[in-house]
Amino acid sequence: MSHDAGNGVIDRVDALMDGYISPERAQEISRRYPAVSNAVVGWIRESAAQRNWRRVERFANLAAALKAAGLGGAVIELVDSAVEGLNYEDLVDILGEIGEEASANSMFRLAERSREHDAPAFWLCQKVILSLSELDTDEARDKLRMMTTAAWPSAVRWHAAVALGVEEQLGFDEDHLLGHS
Repeated sequence: MSHDAGNGVIDRVDALMDGYISPERAQEISRRYPAVSNAVVGWIRESAAQRNWRRVERFANLAAALKAAGLGGAVIELVDSAVEGLNYEDLVDILGEIGEEASANSMFRLAERSREHDAPAFWLCQKVILSLSELDTDEARDKLRMMTTAAWPSAVRWHAAVALGVEEQLGFDEDHLLGHS
């Protein structure tokens, strides 16, 4: 497929993606444009090079629903890029959803970078914790254990402990921690 023809398909596929991309909707798009499954990861990288973050996010969600080969590597590159304007929560969700085992370090570094500005609710850290727990690897569990240490805010430590199933062993009192009396 020529580059110009590819851009036409990119634009047509992008125009079809508004809102949540269900697996059924992704399959419908793939049937209409059979090249999508093999091209979408390249489109993510191309859109990232153009700093078109909205398109990156839509294509990443489409690729996740299609279980496109190479998606994990592309999303890890995005997470590691630390650029402003990306919806890192969705990217982290995708890494957990697709079970990208190689992503544990990248997700952990993202949580470290976000620690200060993620307060007080720590939504991104919570997404990282959930995705690490979905990976269910020794490396992911090690990262979760690191997030239970005093270097992390109490709310993050508690969520990581819950993900590991060790909150009682670590002495967490959920009612006190969450401000309930």
